[in-house]
Amino acid sequence: MFATPGRLPEGPEWRYEVSWDGMRVLAEVTAGTLRLTSRTGRDVTAHFPEFTGLVDLVGDGLFDGEVILLDAGLPSSVALADRVRVTRSRRPVSQRHPAVLMAFDVLRLYGVPLLHRPLDERRATLERVGVGAAGCVALSPVYDDGRALLSATRNQRLEGVVAKRRDAPYRPGVRDPSWVKVVHEHG
Repeated sequence: MFATPGRLPEGPEWRYEVSWDGMRVLAEVTAGTLRLTSRTGRDVTAHFPEFTGLVDLVGDGLFDGEVILLDAGLPSSVALADRVRVTRSRRPVSQRHPAVLMAFDVLRLYGVPLLHRPLDERRATLERVGVGAAGCVALSPVYDDGRALLSATRNQRLEGVVAKRRDAPYRPGVRDPSWVKVVHEHG
């Protein structure tokens, strides 16, 4: 599911998250293996060996998230692109400069599809799984005050905010108005 660019929607039916300016991935755990797939369908698992802890955490799951690399405390698309271009063994690179998977949704857990469940229910399930225990995987924080988050992300020179309707199902591969992305233009 992809966000629609737009103005910040407001109201109690919305939750807000930071737009991290990273690489969007689906992280799928099945039969003791992890597979990371980019937005374009490319397998990027070998680029991020630090995320294999998800296999120990859950036997079967499909998670949506964004891979980020920090440089001077901020997500850096340049550092991330450099990391993906590395062709030699990635283990030493991942140990020196680990990426973080900011997980923000769960689409399947233990064989149960969660796509048609509302966002609030999927988020509660994701929190119960405890993805942060997987090492280099973090639960992307959510906020109720979109204006405050928009101001904070602007001041911190982050990409922006994604507003998500609390009652929305997950629609794979679709740009949907129940997710709205507001991007800052930093000069």
